[in-house]
Amino acid sequence: MANQTKLIKYLNQILKNTYDSLKSYKDAARNVEEGEIREFFIARAKEKLVLIDAIKEEIYLLEGVPVEEGSLMNLFSRSWNNFKTSLDHDNAKEIAKYCLQEEKERVDEFGVLLRNPELVSEGFFAVLEKQNEKNLAAIKALVEQVKS
Repeated sequence: MANQTKLIKYLNQILKNTYDSLKSYKDAARNVEEGEIREFFIARAKEKLVLIDAIKEEIYLLEGVPVEEGSLMNLFSRSWNNFKTSLDHDNAKEIAKYCLQEEKERVDEFGVLLRNPELVSEGFFAVLEKQNEKNLAAIKALVEQVKS
């Protein structure tokens, strides 16, 4: 029971961070001009919505209660980044750097569960694997955006 409680707590932390990532990508899409990078941010936001649903489902499966929103600290961080990037008209690189950091944190976070598949259901593990692949691809794309 104690392990299940710890797992629910960990999944809720991932859920909270995923809400934050979703909001960050929505902000990023609003803060760049039309184009490929904007579409990339919108696609990442949609992927985060799918992940949110999967995490909630897994928490319910474990008889837990999912959190309903992200963290207050991330709200301040996003607000600061939105302010900084609003000062620069060519802000796609700055926004990409911020999103890159978020993706790296998510990869680390998922690593715990990916190394211990017995902790979660098979269906959720499959979602995590797929999301992790997308996160790694996003990291590569964001690195290319920052370089160019």
